[in-house]
Parts: sequence; C-alpha cells; structure tokens
Amino acid sequence: MSGAGEHDPGGKVKLKLPDGVIGGAIFSPCGRYRQALTRDWTPEGAMPRAILFIGMNPSVAAADISDPTCHRELMFARDWGYTRYLKGNMLDWRATSPKDIPTDPKMACSADNLVALLAMAEEAETLVMAYGKLHKRFNPVVRNVLSAMQGSDKPLTCLGVNQDGSAKHPLYLRKDTKLRDFPIPPIA
Repeated sequence: MSGAGEHDPGGKVKLKLPDGVIGGAIFSPCGRYRQALTRDWTPEGAMPRAILFIGMNPSVAAADISDPTCHRELMFARDWGYTRYLKGNMLDWRATSPKDIPTDPKMACSADNLVALLAMAEEAETLVMAYGKLHKRFNPVVRNVLSAMQGSDKPLTCLGVNQDGSAKHPLYLRKDTKLRDFPIPPIA
C-alpha cells in the first residue's frame, strides 16, 4: 500500500526521491502506522545490497516522498555502497513530533511492526540502530526489538551512542560519520 489513509502525522517537509530511486512503503489500512519504507537504486542485473535503519517512529515519508531523516539515511546508505535502503522503527505510529506519539505502547506500536522489522532484517546485510532517546515507557518495545535484531545474526551498528545508551538519531550528524558497533544498552 502506498497511501497513508486519513491519518495526518504532521510535518511540512516532504522531499522528492533522488533520480533513479524507486520507493515503496507498507502502511496499515487506517494509515496511522507505517511498518516499512524502501528505497532501491540497484543497477539492472546487479544483486542488491540492503541496509536496514531502525528509527524511533515514522513521519511523512511514503513510497513517493521522503522526509529529512529518511533522505539523510538514504544518503548514508549510498555513500557506504549499498543499493537498497530499508527503514523500520521501534514504534510504527506516524508522527513528526515525538510528543504526538500515543503514550500507550500498545497504541504506539502495532502488532505488525516486529514482523516487518524481522522480514527487513532478513534481507539486510547490516542493521543500523538510529532510534534516539525514547521515553522509558517504551523500554519493553525497545528490549523486544533489540532482542529480535540480535537474533538475526546480522551486525548491529549505529552512528554513535547517547549518554543513556540509545542509538544516536542520524539527522544532525555529520555526513562523514562512520558506522560503529552498537553496544546493546541495559534496559530497565
């Protein structure tokens, strides 16, 4: 599904996909949740090299438009030699501002989210944790996602670690920031 239903996640910045990039997205029927976002620029006849970024929650990006975070992550992926960008999130509720995420973890994260993350992790060579600082009420969700990603046997990486052990959000990092191993934080 490429549409977003009636739900308005906020956000005014919508970016065109770069030339030659084919986008895809999976939304819930109600449009409140986005489980997966894809971007592909694999040359014809080549095997795709996929990388999965796991953020906090989705915003306005859809199959045909991007948002600043997804655009930045796609640029990192291209610079690192990947040809397919996969995007999932700890929470799949669509909101531009974290204050607009429902406080109830069961509402902020659909039952389909972890299934989608696992499918993308299976396809990806590398998993990039990029979820920033989530409120502690979401710790059980973070713990479940991190445990599932560890079980994928793919390298868990990040672009830096915040003081609380969470993965740094990529939007405001330098474009020459290097991937590093992600140390799984102790989550209470």
